[in-house]
Amino acid sequence: MNPAARLLGIYDKLISQQKDQSMKLTWAVVFNLDENDPHLEDKVTSCVVALRKQIDFTSERLAEMDLPADLTSPGFPRFKEVASPSHLNASWNGLRGNIQPPECRQAFMWSSWLLRHQVEKEISAEDLQELLNEIAELEKNIADTEMSPILRNFIQQQIASINEALILSRAQGLRPIHEAVEKFAGACTINRDKINAEVAKSSSKTKEVFTKFGSFLKKTAEAADTLDKLKSLADNVSNGVDAAKPFITQLLG
Repeated sequence: MNPAARLLGIYDKLISQQKDQSMKLTWAVVFNLDENDPHLEDKVTSCVVALRKQIDFTSERLAEMDLPADLTSPGFPRFKEVASPSHLNASWNGLRGNIQPPECRQAFMWSSWLLRHQVEKEISAEDLQELLNEIAELEKNIADTEMSPILRNFIQQQIASINEALILSRAQGLRPIHEAVEKFAGACTINRDKINAEVAKSSSKTKEVFTKFGSFLKKTAEAADTLDKLKSLADNVSNGVDAAKPFITQLLG
């Protein structure tokens, strides 16, 4: 799917909404979020901000082709206006008239055709949901397992980062996941000695949680085509370590 085709898919799902409710709940449907999630507003806000970034990203790709700026009008600017965090409490009926005219959709269709050769790898809806389900299970395992504050903070931060990236991938494709993997690699590099020492003296149950996290991380990297970065990380952090394998090497073993 190319960047404009992704926008077209989100646009079509938005304008197909028949129920008049707040934009917060409307976007929750569009991005497959649980409307009963206590953190729904934060997640919806992150998604619409990501959508606005995707609109800008796609506009930049089109500009690189020296296409006239009005090609994306009125669809792109109106879509970006509707996708504003300031509208989350507004009603869908109050905004739909601005984005529904056929000339809005035409802008996305033309852009999708023009960017037809800029195909980006996708993570399937099934794989995405499976990874999100694994995160929920991991969070439960962490809550039920005693571990040092250092390990708990580290793994919770990484899971939160990847969880957000998976959700944002619905708007931006694989880019947020790539960024999350790179962020994880940086965190491992900075904290490797401290984390390795904590893992080495941790309980078998804690090590089991980290092993599950490693399996999840590997699946995420495979789905996002970033496994090579993790393998490179494992090679780098294991250099010169004989007495105790770095935990990332154990995870990816």
